Formats: sequence, structure tokens, C-alpha cells
Amino acid sequence: MRLIVFALLAAASFSAAAGSVDLNLSNHTIEAKFYANAGAADWTFGGLYNRDTRDRALNVGLLATGDSAIGNSRFEGGLGGKVYSVTAGNADVLALALGGQVRWFPGNGSFALGAYVFYAPQVVTLLDGKRFFDVGVRAEVELIRNSFLYVGYRQVQAELDNQVKVDVDKGAFVGMQVKF
Repeated sequence: MRLIVFALLAAASFSAAAGSVDLNLSNHTIEAKFYANAGAADWTFGGLYNRDTRDRALNVGLLATGDSAIGNSRFEGGLGGKVYSVTAGNADVLALALGGQVRWFPGNGSFALGAYVFYAPQVVTLLDGKRFFDVGVRAEVELIRNSFLYVGYRQVQAELDNQVKVDVDKGAFVGMQVKF
């Protein structure tokens, strides 16, 4: 937990530009993310800790981001990559995962559906790992301008060299995101 707080504070000091802080919880897991604008891209810094298994995943990434409107709906998204450092059980995994994220605001309202996926095949998964992925979906509502509450589901999984698949985290969560 202290490591996640430290990472968020360190990331916040990198940029005075617009960004957001995202924090979510389940019964066993805490995840924190920081996004900072870098022109047409976003730097991302994040960390996840599972108290039951003591597994953790830290990541830093760069996503080319943008938004568009189709009909009366708004879409926000990004494509890019993240470097993950994962400790799962007795294994350490380092992975370069490519992927993206999208948010859809039907009718350009305050409700949104979002999803993300990041995947690292064997060629870019190192140390004790063979493959890695981080996927999730969420439904969110903007309570006040730039402040969102959400519920979601995620799976963060590492496949190890010994063919064992370890879920760093898998399950539902609740969270909040504040843009500034």
C-alpha cells in the first residue's frame, strides 16, 4: 500500500499538466493509477496490490489518446504500451504489453461504459514469465464535473515458464476517478 501511495505521489510530481487520479478497491485488492497529459498522449503510472496473495503489479505506459463523436455519443480512447513489473507467488515477471482502452458516453451524457486490454506474448515477457495480460470492463457515472464513480471487473494474469497460470487479481471492484 505504501508503495502505491509513493508511486502516485512521485508520478504527480512529474507533471503540473492536466491529468487524473484513479483509485479502486475490492475486498482483497487496491489499485491506483495516475494519468498525465503529454501532448496527444497520456503517461500512465499504476500499481495493484492483492492483500490475500501478496501479489503486486506495477506499470508505466504511454498511450496515444483522443476523443471523437459518433452521432450524439462521445468516445474516448487510447492505444499504446505499458511495461509491467509483476510479483506473483514466488515468481517475478517483466512484460512489455501492448493494448488500449476505450470509454463510450451514450448520448454524450454522464454515464459511460469502458474497457481496456493489455497483452504481452512470450517474446516480450521476461524473467519467470511466458505471457501476461491485464483486461477489464467498467460502468461509470460522472457525479460532478470530472469526478466519476464506477464498478467494474478485471483479470490480471501471468503465465509462468512452468505453464502455471497465476491470477494476480480477478474479480469485481468499485472505484473513483478525478480529473484535474
